[in-house]
This record gives sequence, C-alpha cells and structure tokens, in this order.
Amino acid sequence: MTIETSFTQKLVKITPTLTQPQQKIAAFVLNYPFKVALYSIEEFATAVGTSTASANRFAKALGYSGYAPFRQDLIKGFESVLDSVHRLKDGQRTSNSIQEVFTNALLETEKNLSVTRHNLNQESCEKAVQMILGAKRIFILGFGSSAYLSGIMERRLFPYKDMVLSLSSPGGIAEAARRLTFVDEKDLIIAISFPRYLLDTIQLARNAIQKGAQVLALTDKLTAPIAPIAHCVLYAKSGTQFGQNSEASTLALIEALMAGIDYSSNHAVELATEMAQTLTPWLVSPNSP
Repeated sequence: MTIETSFTQKLVKITPTLTQPQQKIAAFVLNYPFKVALYSIEEFATAVGTSTASANRFAKALGYSGYAPFRQDLIKGFESVLDSVHRLKDGQRTSNSIQEVFTNALLETEKNLSVTRHNLNQESCEKAVQMILGAKRIFILGFGSSAYLSGIMERRLFPYKDMVLSLSSPGGIAEAARRLTFVDEKDLIIAISFPRYLLDTIQLARNAIQKGAQVLALTDKLTAPIAPIAHCVLYAKSGTQFGQNSEASTLALIEALMAGIDYSSNHAVELATEMAQTLTPWLVSPNSP
C-alpha cells in the first residue's frame, strides 16, 4: 500500500515517464518507502536488484543530483516515525558488550531525569497540583505505550477523587470519545502525549476543551502538538537510542506529581491511614512464619 506524502504523490505522477527498469525501482520505492528511507545507496541497489550507478541514475531521472538528496526528500513527511529506527540502527553499529548497552541505557535515563528536573517550572508544578485537587472528575488520555502510564496515574489518583478514569479501555478511541461526551468546566483531562504523537489524543483533548474542560498535558517538549492547547504542561525528557521513548522519566514525573498531591492534600494522611488499614489483612509480613 502506497503511503501518501508529497514525495510519493510526485513519484506516482512521474513514474510513467521513466524507463522500464526505472519504473520497477519506482514501484519498489512506493511499496516500501520506510525501508528505502533507511537504506544506504548500496543497500538500496541490493534490495532492488540493480547497481549503485543505476540507483543514482534513477534519482537523477526524478530531478535530484544523486541518491542522497533523493533519500532526504523521501524521508520528509514521516521523520518522527523513522527517528527511532535510525537511532536503533546507529546503535547496533557500535561495538559494545551487552553490559555496556545496559550501562548506557541507565546513563541515558539519568540524563533524561536531569533534564526533566531542570525543566520544572514552579508555576506549572503548583498549577498542575491545584488542577487535580480542584477537579470534580478526572479523565486520563493515554494511548499506545502511554496507556500503561495512564493506568498508573489512575491507580495513584483514585483515592483523592470520586471519579478518576483512564480512557485506555478495550473499547478504544470510540469508547474514550463516548466517555468524554458530557464533560464540563468542572472536569480535568490529563493528556499523556509523547512521540510518536497520536492524533486521537490531541483531538479528544480539543473536544473536551470545547466543552469547557481543563487539560493538563504531560509531554516531551514545547513543540509537541498537545502543548499549545493545554492549560498546563509538565515536560519529561524521553529520548532513548534503543526505542521510540523511554517511559522512565515520564513515570518519575508522574511520581513527582503525586508527591505534590500527597503534600498538598488536607486528606492525604487520613487516606493513607485508611488504605493501610484496608490492605493490612492482605499483606504478608517479612517476619511471618
């Protein structure tokens, strides 16, 4: 299936004017644009079954000076989707032991946490806590890998509110939209949105805002699509070489936010005591026989 971008639309139009061998190459590009975007010229030539010279001639027939600018133009339109693949590919080229990979991943998490900590803003931190404590109901938007973080937030917040609901349910986006049908100005939407940013999260947040709800966003940077529409934003650095995102810093930010809730709530001690009493019969003591 052809992925429609300005590049592929242009290639579809020009394909009939190409030679038969070049049309075969064009068909491969249209069928596998993500793969081609990752290929060096040698890898591309091997995959198509041609020579590097023919690959360059193909690029020039499309109006490029060579394969490199052709590949750069192909990438446009889905850079963010391919970014993690490029990082993984680059990482696998390094000569490291598995222990070094472990160590580097942990160092990467430390750096993410350090950036996240330095990006904290007093006004945003206080506003986020007050938005949560002041809301009548809380709905948490988190899909894809953010669905797991959404579940953790629901678990941590439910003692404080009569209704806290993670919308990453088996019913999917349609069910999430249904649950948000009757939100109003007393409700809070917590939107967790990290690369790859999902349009559904943004659209559901917009719909809730139109109904008067407030939006607290957890995302990675100022240019994230959710940032301009949210009433308050908390940022977590989430970059990682092996994968699209590291959830570690986002989870740490959630824990920090919950610490702010525990500190600020007049009922925190009472709730903690009640929870402890409720759970005690179900716990195993380390000193039990």
